[in-house]
Amino acid sequence: MASRNPGKLAELRRLLGDHSWELVDLDGAGFSGELEETGVTYDENSALKAQTVCSATGLPALADDSGIEVPALGGWPGLTSARWMGEAATDVDRLHGLLAEVERRCPDDRRARYVCVVTLARPGREPVSARGETTGVLVAPSGSGGFGYDPSFLSDDLGITFGEATADAKDRVSHRARALAALLAVLALEPERS
Repeated sequence: MASRNPGKLAELRRLLGDHSWELVDLDGAGFSGELEETGVTYDENSALKAQTVCSATGLPALADDSGIEVPALGGWPGLTSARWMGEAATDVDRLHGLLAEVERRCPDDRRARYVCVVTLARPGREPVSARGETTGVLVAPSGSGGFGYDPSFLSDDLGITFGEATADAKDRVSHRARALAALLAVLALEPERS
């Protein structure tokens, strides 16, 4: 898994629990480098991370790039969701910062969506990517589940925040679950290699 985010790794391990994949973190794969996110789209960043780790380790590498978008803020923070407050900021800092910005700039339109693009890079093969989204509304934080912006993301599908949702409930409707399901569907259509 081309990520150092323990929340993402745990979620992807759950989502792939019924498959024969074994996800290891970067250290377990022998990758000690930094992952650059210099792309201007989720697709570019996801592919860049997956290909970097695959090339360095010789192993298949799964990467995701994801973010939360507020349409009334032009899709912000989007690609910068994990970094817009700087490296020292915590999930709580970013969550409260986003809520403050929404309250200041668009208090009457709190619609939001999570977006995720996953990419699988494999030695000697073209990378495969897929996208998933889920919609909701930003509310006051509730619940301690999930990570990142989850306590304030009131899911349209669930009627509760991702912070209040069980892992199983979130895994049915999350942007990452949808992207991964789409990726697995594409992979299922690939011809067998001899």
